Formats: sequence, structure tokens, C-alpha cells
Amino acid sequence: MNSYRFSGGEQRRPVSGPLAEGDYGFEVAEYQEPYQKANGNWVLKVRLTIQGQTIFDQPWSGETTQGEPRDGIGEFLLACGRAPKNKGDEPDWGKVEGAHGKCRLKVETAQMGALAGKPVNRVAYYYRPKEVGPTASEQPRSYTPDEFAKARKEAAKQAGGPSEMEPEDIPF
Repeated sequence: MNSYRFSGGEQRRPVSGPLAEGDYGFEVAEYQEPYQKANGNWVLKVRLTIQGQTIFDQPWSGETTQGEPRDGIGEFLLACGRAPKNKGDEPDWGKVEGAHGKCRLKVETAQMGALAGKPVNRVAYYYRPKEVGPTASEQPRSYTPDEFAKARKEAAKQAGGPSEMEPEDIPF
């Protein structure tokens, strides 16, 4: 009787080169809580896993050199569903690792480190997930019981059903 015999599996071959530019889902493999630089900007170091590859990113928040406000850390937290409910609240950093989201990757030439001069992936930007439900400007609709009964009668009439439903009409 022949059967499969374990032979140790295959070693994963390293992927050669960066992923093609485009949109990818990611998982947060590791992060370091934000630290503040001398210029007052905050930096969050993250290690993302995208299709088995490791991508490092450092979203930051503060002011650009032109004095414009920027919140790249907030965009990252929104993309992976870990932003606090209210502005001004501190994120629950313990829930960031393992979070999933979507980002746009680009290919750049590394400027320093072991990969200097070689093409590498960089996060161009993060996608915010679509929000479901009414927005602040759009209030949820509510109907009075009379409006509901009228709409129900009209729907039953258009469907060819009886205009009044009685409990005795139920077949069971």
C-alpha cells in the first residue's frame, strides 16, 4: 500500500525584486508606538506584510516644511480600522498589530542601507475604507406608524395581495 511520506516540505524561495506598483491589501506585522522628532513631528514605524513580502513604512504627523498640517498616522489608522472614535482621543495601540487595510505601493530606488541603489517598494498612500450608514449631514429616516401602514397597504395592493392582513389569513 503506497501512501504519502513527509519529506520536509519546500523552502520558500525569496521573491526577487519588489512587487509591481498598484493596490494591495496589507496586514500590520509589527509597529512601534509613535515618537516625536526634534522638529515636533510624530513618526510611527510599521512593518507591513503584503503578499508574503515585508514592506516598511513610517507614516508621520505634524507640519510640512511649508507649514501645512499633515496627519499621515491618522490616515494609516483609518485605513486599518484602528482610528479612535473621536478626534483628540489616543488610539488603542495594542490593537494595531494584526490589523488589515489597503494601500497603494510604488517602486523607488533605495537611497541608503543594504539595498541602496536597488528598487524597493514604498507605500504611496493608504486607502480609507468606505463608511457605511448615514453621514452627519444625512439623518436616518423615520416614519410615523400611519405613514408605515399606508406604505404597507400600497405595497400589498401593487403585489396583488389583500389590503388588510388578518391573523386568521395566515396558513399555519
